[in-house]
Amino acid sequence: MRESCHPKILVIDNDEGVVKAISTRLDALGYDCVTASTGAQGLSLFSDQAIDLVITDLNMPMLDGAFLLTEIRAISQVPVIVITGFGHAYAQALAGQTNVTVLRKPFDASALIDVVELELAQHADCGLA
Repeated sequence: MRESCHPKILVIDNDEGVVKAISTRLDALGYDCVTASTGAQGLSLFSDQAIDLVITDLNMPMLDGAFLLTEIRAISQVPVIVITGFGHAYAQALAGQTNVTVLRKPFDASALIDVVELELAQHADCGLA
C-alpha cells in the first residue's frame, strides 16, 4: 500500500455518465479516483499505478470486465467491485472469486459507498480518507 492514506480507486466503465457519477461522489469523499472508459485502458492504468480498489462494469467492448478481472487476479488480490446488469447466476459466479463484490445495476449510490468503505477498511494499511 502507498504512503498516502487517500485510497486510489480505479473506476472503469464505457458509460461516461456512470464513471462521472461514481468518481465525482468518491472524489467528494476524499478518495483519489482514476478513470478509464475501456477495460484495456483500465488494465494499463492498473499496471502503471498503485491502485487500492477497482470498480468495473462487466459489459464493455473489446476487453470486458470478466477478462479484466482475470488479468488483475494474475498480478494482484486488490479488492474489485463489479457493477453489472447481467443475470444473477453470472454475478454469483464472479462473487465467488477472492476479493470480489458484485453490485447489480441499478444500484443506490449509498450502497456503493458502503461497499467501497468496507472493502478499503478490510484491505487498507491506513485509515479511510
